[in-house]
Amino acid sequence: MKNTFLDDFEIDLHEVRLHYNPREEVSRKLKSLHSNDSKEKYVELAIGVSDKVGNYSAYEHQLGPKILYNNSIDSVFNFSKLIAEEDLNVRALPRLIREANLPFLKIGVGSEMACLLQPDKFWVGNVRTIYSHLIIKHEGDWEKADEELELYRIDDANSEMHYRIWQDIYTSMKSSLDIIYKISVNWAEEQDVKVGKNKYLWIDAFCNALYECK
Repeated sequence: MKNTFLDDFEIDLHEVRLHYNPREEVSRKLKSLHSNDSKEKYVELAIGVSDKVGNYSAYEHQLGPKILYNNSIDSVFNFSKLIAEEDLNVRALPRLIREANLPFLKIGVGSEMACLLQPDKFWVGNVRTIYSHLIIKHEGDWEKADEELELYRIDDANSEMHYRIWQDIYTSMKSSLDIIYKISVNWAEEQDVKVGKNKYLWIDAFCNALYECK
């Protein structure tokens, strides 16, 4: 499939599928733990402590232990109840994460928690998906995407400006991610790979591969 804005990137969809499979499994486990009110097991998995697959955003930045040290299991679990609500919409998610005011649990970790609980509604808002969004925004110009991504790396990650920037990016990503999804479906067909059934977990796996091409 040519003229997709991603023609400069070579992505093996078999590798994307291998990345996706454990995420789908962990998503099911998290939903089960959540519905069974298994608070400690749910929280430790949801913030990537018991298994990095539960939250790559937390694991890669070593945030899980910091979240546990600075927040109670109950406070994180109560937050998870809010992001599990079926009537919660995408635009409200970043504000909800902000208002929860849980130290070290910001948009990256919080949106990934939401995605694992509702993977057909919420997407992950971390550097990898945002970079992929910028690739589409700049019509495949990865140099411009790199430049813009650097502008968002404000030193004070706890500042109001930092959060507002990432909040605005998160809510604006859907159209880009939908384009990425269509491209991934076409490439998967060409490579004889079955697309994952959970849309935004599949997109997240694809964006991970796209970012690794940097």
